Amino acid sequence: MSYLQSALLIGVSIVGSLILVNVLNRLWPIQNRKIVNDVTGWQLGVLGTTYGVILGFMLYTVWGGFRSAQIDANLEATSMLNVYRLATGLPSPQREEIRELARRYESVVVDVEWPAMQQQHEDHAAALVLSQMWEVLGRAQADTPLAANSIDHIQYAMSTLSERRNMREQQRSNRVPALLWVLLLLGAGATILSACVLGNDKKWLHYCQVTALTFVIITTLVAVADLARPYDGAVAVEPSAFSRALRLMQKP
Repeated sequence: MSYLQSALLIGVSIVGSLILVNVLNRLWPIQNRKIVNDVTGWQLGVLGTTYGVILGFMLYTVWGGFRSAQIDANLEATSMLNVYRLATGLPSPQREEIRELARRYESVVVDVEWPAMQQQHEDHAAALVLSQMWEVLGRAQADTPLAANSIDHIQYAMSTLSERRNMREQQRSNRVPALLWVLLLLGAGATILSACVLGNDKKWLHYCQVTALTFVIITTLVAVADLARPYDGAVAVEPSAFSRALRLMQKP
């Protein structure tokens, strides 16, 4: 969802809630609704508090997932940079092949895989490069202590990279369960409706209260929807770590 789409959704929701208040003022006089305030006001307060806790917990959870996606992407890029640097201790021609494949991996992730993830498509071009790297590493001969030490450290770095790559694949495909979305949307509707039903002699104040509540709830739901998909949407993890690692590899 783009910023423009998010803004339109928030704006439409606010306008809809204000229209609902206006309709209620016409069909159900404020004086009659003030009786509801005394009878069910505390119940509506409990409803709003409960929904606020649920919404806050969801936002905290998806934000944690988004930060984890950023960290995993950085660690994946750094692991490949470590492989590139450790390849110095390998014998030729494996040294040149590993370094070239490391540069290709970072380039493919930035130019091929990341745009595919932003379009919600699946692409495994970089996985093929990683498989080639394992094949090349398997042909390397540990004839010297330096070569044996380099092979050992490269294997560890590539294992770490593979784990982070798998995490990225899982994070790309994970979604908020439909049941939770039903709960969030029904809770949003019930909370906003309860605010509209309350009677207030000062209409302008009531309109302001409903506007503020609707804005906060819908904006938070939009944030949850965006953060739950860390690789596409208005707020997304960028491949800056891979681009930075590629620039370091290309330096003479």
